[in-house]
Amino acid sequence: MKITLDERGASLRARLEDRLRRAAALRCADHGSPVVAVTIVGRENGWFDALWTTCCDSLNRDAAAIVRNRC
Repeated sequence: MKITLDERGASLRARLEDRLRRAAALRCADHGSPVVAVTIVGRENGWFDALWTTCCDSLNRDAAAIVRNRC
């Protein structure tokens, strides 16, 4: 999985490392495809937006559920 971070501090990647690793391990139940990429942007007040590249909405929701948290 390709990861792009719009980092405003060196610690964001470290704080997301475990969650990103779990999201990268996901496979689509219907297609067997992994998450292709994620871009994490717009970090404000500890919240961020993640833009996922996946084969379908279901995998997108699964990955977002793992990573979407306040950091």
